[in-house]
Amino acid sequence: MANATLATERSAGTVKPSLLVSIHDVSPLTWAHSKRAVELVVSCGIPLGSLTLLVIPEHEGRYRLTAHPAFIEWLERLSHNGVTLVAHGLTHEMSGSVRSPLQLAWAYLFAGGQGEFYNLSAAQTRERLARVRALFHAVGLDEALRGFVPPAWLLSSEARTELGRSQIAFSEGLGGIELGARRLATRLIGWGARSVLESLLTALHAELQSLRRPSDMRLAVHPRDITSRLCTRSIERCLHRLSARAEPLSYAGYLARIAAQTP
Repeated sequence: MANATLATERSAGTVKPSLLVSIHDVSPLTWAHSKRAVELVVSCGIPLGSLTLLVIPEHEGRYRLTAHPAFIEWLERLSHNGVTLVAHGLTHEMSGSVRSPLQLAWAYLFAGGQGEFYNLSAAQTRERLARVRALFHAVGLDEALRGFVPPAWLLSSEARTELGRSQIAFSEGLGGIELGARRLATRLIGWGARSVLESLLTALHAELQSLRRPSDMRLAVHPRDITSRLCTRSIERCLHRLSARAEPLSYAGYLARIAAQTP
């Protein structure tokens, strides 16, 4: 009945689709740019409590959460204001090597060598997830362990299987938020600022995506995007455009809405 009611309301235009804005790669290493990213998004009219922060617990193997209490206090303040925290890999760096041309393209052209879980075995995945759990637990941020977003949204087949066996309630891939067998909010808008060309191409793609008929969508901002004027201007335009036609929700708020709609 709930799903039928929602479908009727959406067809009548009385329920807006959801806009899920996330800040990726949040860590002590990116703290300054992460704060600027949060400020940028909020300045565009997105409520602070509708944000999701993807937190790296041991960025580059050096920036452990346990060694940065001021950063943890910042995360706690955001959490108390409704921000959703989600685990985002362990170190964010890919280890090992890939072989096929297609894998090389995904690992380096798309992910820039940051697809940490793209080349992992089941045993390596178990070990890294255990370290992720231990670090978030040590700083009192167990809430971030409800979900998991692999860096660059990439998983090896063994890592995907191992993640499915874990206690993690949801994950996210390129194709959407994965909740059991369901894929939700399948449209993705994001930017890249590794070069002027990447900034230009991703900004153009984001602008085109934001002009489409709204549906439940994810909008991903990375700390590096803040260093590109092309990207920041595009982020501002897309957020103003989409927030008028979609309802900003955090991942937790969105999943709570989905649960309420499920009989």
